[in-house]
Formats: sequence, C-alpha cells, structure tokens
Amino acid sequence: MESFHYIFSGLLGLSQVVDFGEIQNLDTGRLFTLFLVAFIGLILSAVFSGSEVAVFSLSGNLTSEQKELAKTDRPLQRILFMLESPRRLLATILIGNTVTNIVTAVIAAVITGQLLILTTVPDYLVYGAQVVVLTVVILILAEITPKILALNHSLAVARAFSSFLFFFFILFKPLAVVLASSAKGLESRLPRPDDSISSEDLRTIAEVGELQGSIHGDEREIIENVIEFGNTTAREIMTSRVNIVAISTDESFAEVLELIRKEGLSRMPLYENDLDHIIGVVYAKDLLPFIDSPAPDQVVNWKSLARKTMFIPPSKKLDDLLRDFQREKTHFAIVVDEYGGTEGIVSLDDLLEEIVGEINDEYGGQEALYTRRKNGDYIFDAKIDLDDVSDILGVPLTSDEDEYETLGGLVYHLLERIPEIGEKVDFKNLTLTVHKVEKNRVTKVVVSILPPDPN
Repeated sequence: MESFHYIFSGLLGLSQVVDFGEIQNLDTGRLFTLFLVAFIGLILSAVFSGSEVAVFSLSGNLTSEQKELAKTDRPLQRILFMLESPRRLLATILIGNTVTNIVTAVIAAVITGQLLILTTVPDYLVYGAQVVVLTVVILILAEITPKILALNHSLAVARAFSSFLFFFFILFKPLAVVLASSAKGLESRLPRPDDSISSEDLRTIAEVGELQGSIHGDEREIIENVIEFGNTTAREIMTSRVNIVAISTDESFAEVLELIRKEGLSRMPLYENDLDHIIGVVYAKDLLPFIDSPAPDQVVNWKSLARKTMFIPPSKKLDDLLRDFQREKTHFAIVVDEYGGTEGIVSLDDLLEEIVGEINDEYGGQEALYTRRKNGDYIFDAKIDLDDVSDILGVPLTSDEDEYETLGGLVYHLLERIPEIGEKVDFKNLTLTVHKVEKNRVTKVVVSILPPDPN
C-alpha cells in the first residue's frame, strides 16, 4: 500500500506539469522530422567548426613529405587551392557555420513550441530552459569537441572534409567574396592597435632577464647598446679632427710607411694642403707592391692609390650610416661640418664598438684612458667619453641636451674659455683639475670625488 501511495503521488505531481490529455494532439511525424533536422544542423556545424581549425592549422605548416604528397593527393590539392584565398575560405566556413546554427536554433524553438502543449509550466521558463540547453549542446558538440579533435588530427580531418568544404567554397563564392572584401575594407579604416614595444620596455625586459638569470650582464649591455644605436649620431663616436692621423699628398713612401708602423692603422685619409681638403682614403695593404722597391724614398702618386670615401654630416644616425657602409661597401667616412670643413672620421669599427664595446686587435692592448692615484683621485685622458667616466665614477654626468661628449668638452663648457694648467672647477660632487694642456687643448684632467655634504 505504501509503494502504491508513492507511485500515485508521483503521477499526481507529474499531471500538474504535463497535460496528458494533449499528447494525442501531437504530430509525432512532424516532431520527429524537426528533431532530425536539428540533429543534422548540429552535425554540419561541427563539421564546419572542425574543418576551420584543421585547414587553417595546415596553412604554411606543411612538412616536406606533405608537400611532396600534395603533388598527387587530390584532397590535399583542394585544401592548398582554397588556402590561396584565405579570406574567402574563412568567409565560406563562417557562412556555413552561422546558417546551420541559426537553422538549428529556429528548429529547436519550433520543437519547444510544439512541446508547450504538453506542459502547464509558463512559456518563458520553457523557452529559457531551451536557450540554455541549446547553447550548451552547440558549444560542446558543435564547437569545442570538433575543434579539439581537428587540432589533434588536422591533416586527416582536413583531407576527410576537403570535398565538403570545396563544394560550399564554390557554392558560396559570390557571398563569400563580398563579405571578404567588405571585411578587408572595414579593417583598413579601423584604427590599428598600438602593440609596439618602446625602447624603455625593452630595457626593462633586459634588466628583468638579467635579474632572473636568463641573460648575462654583457648580453644586457649589448641589448641596451642596440636600442641606443639608432639614436646615436656620428659626432658622438667620431675621432675628432685633432686626433686624426692622415697622409699628405706631399709625403714620401718612406714617411708614410713609418707612420703606418708607428700608428698601426690599416687605413688613413689622404689630404691635399690641409685636413679640410680630404680627397680619399689610403689603405695600408695597397702599399705592399712598393715594399720591395729599390728606392724607398720614391715619390708616390697618392691620388692614384687613394680610394673613394664617404662624406657625412655630424648629425648622421648610426643605423643610417651602417646601411650606407653596406651599400657603398666601405668602412670609412669623413665627418664634415656645415662649412665643408673636416670635423672628424668614423669607421665601421667605431660602429661595432657602440654595440659590443671596445675591440682590441691582436697587435696590442687598448690605450689606457685613466689611472687612479693612491689618494683616490683619477687622472683621465680628456678625450674619454663622459658616459665611460660616469660608469667609472658611478656619478651621472650627461644628459640628452648636452652638446659635448668628452671630459675635455665638459671642462671647456664649464670654464667657457681655454683653461690653464692647475685650474679647477667644481661639477656636481666632483672637482676637475686641468692637469695638462697642449696647443690650447686640454689633454689630461684630474678628477677628485668630494665627500658627501652632511647637510
């Protein structure tokens, strides 16, 4: 009796939800057809979704064996043909997928409307439940699952549905071409997102990489040097006019040979009358045919030996200069001022040193640009770069607005006149003492670090 009571109570509750009297009014044949169409729609949607992932995952990723197979494999040939028009192919797939999903949703709504006669539940609850159930079914069966399977077996899936896709690729051509062209035109008018990485971002990435140990300190310095390379001008790295070692057209072969032995240079500018009239560059290797000459003091026609050189303004950026070196196939350039006078020279080695640091050749060590006294003071060569002085002393000395690059330039800037030996000037927490002057040019500077101000 108790079991019968539970069954009766369950049927009584179900009768309050389902109107059993309306079941006989259902058109079961029509309802079955609707279910079948909805099921077919889900299958087609799954095929379109999986084919999209499978085909586009092959774009540009075919192995050499697959490329060889494509010469005789018809399905693979169809795929490669469609991938030649990727926008049209994507439009075709999206059209098919969208149509099948819409048809499935409409059929599901019709089925739900048919089933409403069987229930006394409010219509909005039934349709709400239908939307939730249909969304879950489409996502799982027609989107997520087929795409995962296609991603794991892209070649097999693409070949299996190549004929299916190709049929709709031809059928939907007019509409797909219009949609693809419209999307391309709209894309060209939309503002592009600014995803560029600034130089400061790159510096931060390099510093974080060094802290985490993924890159070394010297690698971080190279990265920072490359970042600054395009912002550095020829004036900042050139060998200034007063330090240029050049050959006069009046010099003898013996004099030039002695100059090469003394300075150890492989190329030197050739001038006529003075340095403001440089006419080319003489390479040391071009003198080899004259080495065994019985007359070492012979007069050489230097102009015939000189090679063509480049003339650049001091504001020339290093990245542009490097491209010029590559295009002109030269390693040397003369820096001239606005009046055409020689201001300095720049070589390919100077450019490389801006990236990798100082390069010492096999013939000797680098010239020492500073020494440290026992009392803690430094004696610097006045031509040393201020950035190097900053690194040595740990004191920032430069800014982007400065018009000078060397320690000697800083002394001239502070005094605004030609200094005398022993003259001192304070700058930040440093005392700069002129140690040596030659021909109105500061050559040595003593730098003392002042104790910190207690206040």
